[in-house]
Amino acid sequence: MTMNRLLLPLMAFYVLALATQSAEAETSHEKVVMGWLENVFLLPTHLQATAKLDTGAKTSSVHASNVEHFKQQGAEWVRFRFSADKGEAAVVLERPLVRTAVIKERQAHSSMRDVVLLTICKNGRQHETEFTLNDRSNFNYPILLGRSFLSDVALVDSSATFLFKADNDPCASVPKRPEP
Repeated sequence: MTMNRLLLPLMAFYVLALATQSAEAETSHEKVVMGWLENVFLLPTHLQATAKLDTGAKTSSVHASNVEHFKQQGAEWVRFRFSADKGEAAVVLERPLVRTAVIKERQAHSSMRDVVLLTICKNGRQHETEFTLNDRSNFNYPILLGRSFLSDVALVDSSATFLFKADNDPCASVPKRPEP
């Protein structure tokens, strides 16, 4: 009887430790290590673009030119042109306006930017996140992925780039439309 009293707490501790360890393992599988530059695919177009992963930025940002505001069914929407690379043909995207963000800039003044939800695909997984619309033509990369995106998806290895090859990414293939 004394042996049972000693074994019961030990077994309970062991079961609790195993449960905690497996919960931590599940969480760690959700995040992947990515380099500070990675290829992503903008949905629904499956347009491939290079994204800079930036832990210093809170909100992600996407290159947008010719931004127009309009109303659709009583809601505020924006239409903008996105080009993955300089000189490449742009696609026109339309999205509901989520909010307007105040962005702090280097010279101690702030600017206002439209914010939309966009879906990107990386490593066969789709991720919807907020993006500020910004003319990034003077930057090297058309997409910046900030902490709001990274916190649930990735850990950044600042010494690496393109840890996942775009050619092997299931996101690279555009799903075929069923024929009528």
